[in-house]
Amino acid sequence: MEKSSVNEVVSTLDAVKSNGQPGFWILLSILIVLVLVIAAVVSQRIVTKRFQRGSKATQENFETKAADLRKRALEVKKQDEGLKRELEVKERKQQQVLKRSQRVLKGSVSHTMLRPDFKGMTSVVPDSSKADLQRKPDEGAEATSGSGLGRG
Repeated sequence: MEKSSVNEVVSTLDAVKSNGQPGFWILLSILIVLVLVIAAVVSQRIVTKRFQRGSKATQENFETKAADLRKRALEVKKQDEGLKRELEVKERKQQQVLKRSQRVLKGSVSHTMLRPDFKGMTSVVPDSSKADLQRKPDEGAEATSGSGLGRG
């Protein structure tokens, strides 16, 4: 079927050429331009299809990676929430311990302050200094300079 169409076009061109009509060259140039346009369209479609295949593979790869990233982000978010909960629990426990310690300390200070005698309290002055404080000023000076230990 294609050969017959081509043969008809060639026979028509020969007939126009043999008659010597100037329209032959116009018709021939239009036919050449039409063939070039068809070739350009066909080649463009081939290039577009190849690009779409590559683009489709790239898109699928991109979507796979995006899904992996979303999954990883969700895991990290869950871990973060778990760590936050653990931290909140630890902070609450520390607050409870601190409050208990404050209550105990407050209670012991109140109990100590209410005692009529302060014999049970410890002193912040070292023992050797206590001995020096109990002596007369002259004895303390001689004891510290004489022995070097602060006791005489």
